[in-house]
Amino acid sequence: MSFKAKLVLVALSTALALYAVIGGLLARRTSAVAKGNPYVQLKIFNEVVKHIANDYVDEPDMGKVRIGALRGLAEGLDPYCAYLLPEQVQRFKPTTMTAVPFGMVVSKYAGFGYVLAVVPGSPAAQAGVKTGDIIEYVNTVATRDVSLYEIMEMLTGVAEGGSIEITVLRSGRTKGEKLTLKPGAFQSPVTSRLEAPDTGYIKVGLLGRGKAEQVMTAVRQLQQRGAQKLILDLRESAHGELSEAVALASVFVPSGVVARTIGAGNTVTTLVAKPGAVTFEGKLVVLTDRSTAGPAEVVAAAIRDHQRGEIVGEKTFGAGSEQALFPLRDGSALLLTTQRYAPATGKSFMEEPVKPSVEVKVATIEPSVPDVDTEAPAPTDLPEDTKKVPPPSEDVILKRALEVLKGESKQARQPARPTVALPKAA
Repeated sequence: MSFKAKLVLVALSTALALYAVIGGLLARRTSAVAKGNPYVQLKIFNEVVKHIANDYVDEPDMGKVRIGALRGLAEGLDPYCAYLLPEQVQRFKPTTMTAVPFGMVVSKYAGFGYVLAVVPGSPAAQAGVKTGDIIEYVNTVATRDVSLYEIMEMLTGVAEGGSIEITVLRSGRTKGEKLTLKPGAFQSPVTSRLEAPDTGYIKVGLLGRGKAEQVMTAVRQLQQRGAQKLILDLRESAHGELSEAVALASVFVPSGVVARTIGAGNTVTTLVAKPGAVTFEGKLVVLTDRSTAGPAEVVAAAIRDHQRGEIVGEKTFGAGSEQALFPLRDGSALLLTTQRYAPATGKSFMEEPVKPSVEVKVATIEPSVPDVDTEAPAPTDLPEDTKKVPPPSEDVILKRALEVLKGESKQARQPARPTVALPKAA
């Protein structure tokens, strides 16, 4: 076994031990028994360190082991957490993780950089980036070897007039394609039209500031043109502000809890519909797929939970969280998720994405994870129904939504979500 491989094993072992230690130390009294005695976990950690010091074949660089362990510990929590070295802390910007570099929303999937959504007409779209692309490399850096924060730092650090190269992989292709990205301005406006004389269509895009007001204006204009039914397209809406999600949900939901935030210790804050904001009370269908994430999931779940309309399409991505930086004594820091977004009832979206009430089987945009060497095998938890097939020639989700609005049979309808009592506003 090579020294590098052994060092990786040591780092992983240490990361697991640290995870157990910190998990025990942070356990609340109500869950301390379930998670185990923290002093027992510390004893196990000390045993691991002792074995590394006494039994490892070479003298390891414990500084590198510690850094690797801390990185693994942070990234093992969720993709949005990270351990930052002192030099990274010095250049840290709070906006790095909330940016939309080149007009693409980036997350992680199966350990690799992943393009959640691409804004039409943006620099990323012009360069050929597509929703669902796996980002294998940023320049020469393999995304599976770095945190999401480091990926975002590289993508957002390109100066005006500069460029950066990414290598992307797509379903059905075995070789990556290199694309050059250059900074440039872009917008994500609301688009609307009549799909039928009595049916309006609105594509929301990213839920930035003022988006709810733009949707309200579009709804009124469509109603003036005769729309009595509405399709709200939340596909490729994977970024934005929680407050805008609440405001947009309030356009269709008259009252009650529309979302929650869950913090440390299961502290919960409820968010209620804005009174008097309802603009549309007609028949409603919401379109979702894997590119629906974060604040858009709040909107879809609120409409579902208040039984205001059908959710047609595919399961959402499962995102929505906020992070904070916690400095450490050596100048390094932990970027930790401190809040997760959740529907009015149930688990957070990161744990339980929004499932459609009317599922539509389409050519999936599930990515093909690139082959990797035996030293770092690729994750094997890909969905069983992943298929490498060409994209459909028509928008089958939109077509199904129109059928639902016409009252046609819902053969693909999923089991109804149990009726639950929504929590009262705090």
